[in-house]
Amino acid sequence: MGAARGDDVFEERLAQWQAWCEAPWGRLRFSVVRETLRRQAEALGAAGGGLRVLDVGGGDGRDAVALARAGHHVTVLDPAPSWLAEARRRAESAGVGERLVTVEGSIDDLGPVGGGFDLVLCHFVVHYRPAETGAADVRRLAEAVRPGGRVSVMAPNPAARVIGRLVREGPEAALGQLASDDMESATFATTARAVPPEEVESLLVDAGLEVVGRYAARVANDYLADDTPKTDPDYFAALERLELALCDQEPFIGLGALWQRVAQRPEGPGARER
Repeated sequence: MGAARGDDVFEERLAQWQAWCEAPWGRLRFSVVRETLRRQAEALGAAGGGLRVLDVGGGDGRDAVALARAGHHVTVLDPAPSWLAEARRRAESAGVGERLVTVEGSIDDLGPVGGGFDLVLCHFVVHYRPAETGAADVRRLAEAVRPGGRVSVMAPNPAARVIGRLVREGPEAALGQLASDDMESATFATTARAVPPEEVESLLVDAGLEVVGRYAARVANDYLADDTPKTDPDYFAALERLELALCDQEPFIGLGALWQRVAQRPEGPGARER
């Protein structure tokens, strides 16, 4: 989530976020990310657990708890106390409280958290950050991961937002979105920055990382303007299978409502062995 901005917008709208997460489109987002993160753990040689994970802007811990249930140890960094309390509650309820730690702070506070993490997540954060902090933010993420470790960044796809507005609201709405550098967030009742994946890819490379994974979530969902069938269990199950099949396939990656990029820090002298 985007609580790395550090104001009251996110603190006050936990209920709205939770409702979004339980809606079909929210559930699809988390289904895809569970799979893409499972692949990262496998690539890092820890399919059975054991990774040290940092979830920057991890909010109420939905990604983090899934990773903890898979056997990994997760630190959730977020500036919203009520969201962190919910993350702890979710972890305890799932029986993985000992594998999840919460720290109050934002992406600006990565220094005290330390480094050497195997996997660093930054999901639903960068589009709430000012453009001028982008390079520094990505450098902080890169510095938090160990040599050979990976960074995962996720945000809404501005190009898909244009087509989504076309499908649901018509060409005038699509033209308006195309001309805008911002995106409205209904869930948080605020405005976010349109961040294309190419921008973050470039910053990841500039920070010394190598892009090793390109994924998308909600490749199909957002172009199905009628949401009613998505509440049918059989329809949703088929849609979920389709989303998982398309999440790493070109040219569909560019159509996803949400983009995800994974980059690896090169191994170097002194890098610890796994």
